[in-house]
Amino acid sequence: MRYRVRITYFCTTAVQNSYTSPEPLGIISAMVEEKSRVERQRLAWFVLLGSFSICAVITIAIPFVANGLLQNLTESLNIFVQANQGVVGLDDTTGDRTALLAGEAGTFIESGERVLTGDTATALIAVNPPNEEQLLARLQVYSNTDITLLEAATPRFAVSDQEHSLRLKLDSGRLRLTVPQFGERPSQIIITTPQSDITIQSSGQYAIIVNTEETQVTVQMGNLTVTAVDETASLNLIENQRGVVPTGSGPVGPLETERNLIANGDFSQELNRWIIFPWYVDRAGQPTGLVRVLDAGNEPRLNINRKGVGQADVQVRQSVNQDVADVGSLRLEVTFRIISQSLEVCGILGSECPLFLRVNYVDGGGLSNTWQHGFYAFGEPSEDRPDICTTCAMVQDTHERVLMEQEYFYQVDLREEIARQGRILPQFIESVTLVFSGHSFEVEVVDVTLLAAD
Repeated sequence: MRYRVRITYFCTTAVQNSYTSPEPLGIISAMVEEKSRVERQRLAWFVLLGSFSICAVITIAIPFVANGLLQNLTESLNIFVQANQGVVGLDDTTGDRTALLAGEAGTFIESGERVLTGDTATALIAVNPPNEEQLLARLQVYSNTDITLLEAATPRFAVSDQEHSLRLKLDSGRLRLTVPQFGERPSQIIITTPQSDITIQSSGQYAIIVNTEETQVTVQMGNLTVTAVDETASLNLIENQRGVVPTGSGPVGPLETERNLIANGDFSQELNRWIIFPWYVDRAGQPTGLVRVLDAGNEPRLNINRKGVGQADVQVRQSVNQDVADVGSLRLEVTFRIISQSLEVCGILGSECPLFLRVNYVDGGGLSNTWQHGFYAFGEPSEDRPDICTTCAMVQDTHERVLMEQEYFYQVDLREEIARQGRILPQFIESVTLVFSGHSFEVEVVDVTLLAAD
């Protein structure tokens, strides 16, 4: 009985003590609240620091992103192709070919498209910024040439510091590149050939000839860098220098180049070195015309404009006075545009073309001669409107019709042409004359060159 009482007392006391001591529960509750408070503080700091970081990133990133977009977003340059002579082939990016005929309106091409000329075809390519008349480059594409447009890009925004970029691939053939004086934004032109990469970053005039054996680069004005296709060697060329890159080799040069016998043929120095003769006006009381150099898209052009009735003409001449007895070729090249013409063909005697090219020379027999070639853009030849000058005692062929208001480049090897007509070859060039004639007419001349190669 004594043992039972003790056990009962012990168990009762233990149970009472377990219900009357609150300390363990309070400690646990406090610990839970403290942990919750720390987590809330941690979350608050995380949100605060995260928000600050995001705000800082946005504040810093937006100007950088915006500046990057303003600097680097581009749009395509306008690349306009027209057939100068014959039929020019245009291959699109899928390889489909269309034909562009001389006398037809030109067309725009895009990156990846290809221009091909055959034995009797030539083409003109003009490069302009979108929605602007400023000329960035003009390419005269000669016969048997294969050229592909790789890239033609310009910054979309005026605030960009980037250059105009033009990249071409010339697989074969010959082209002459004219780059006018840069405006506010410079240009970079890269021409890739099977043997080299040619980089042009200055205004000037350049000629490039490509075949399976070599690339030949001539700088008539300006400067460029030509680099071997394997990038092992490069060559800088300046005015009146030539370089050659044989297949599988580095560039060779500088070498002698063709001599341009015409000074200021691009009229960049106004009419310096050119002589303007007085106007001839057939009818009394009728006006003369204007002879001036106008700026057309950052490019100077000789502009002749006459409005009136009856015959009128004016001559613009440059004295050359150069011995050409030992030259291998004598190539005359002229780029021009007949803007308007009121008289059909070249008049009733064929003597009033809007433009005549004349070269005065002394032949191998010591006699003075004149070679002449006329151009018109309006009318059809007939008995009353002959396509040859019937009163001109000169070495001449039939007049050539060109498309009204479209640029045209003419080229002829004078030695070959004079020999073809059965005449004695020139030994001495006296002068080159541009003759503008008709009733009402307007003509622009872009450039004139007379290239003598030994």
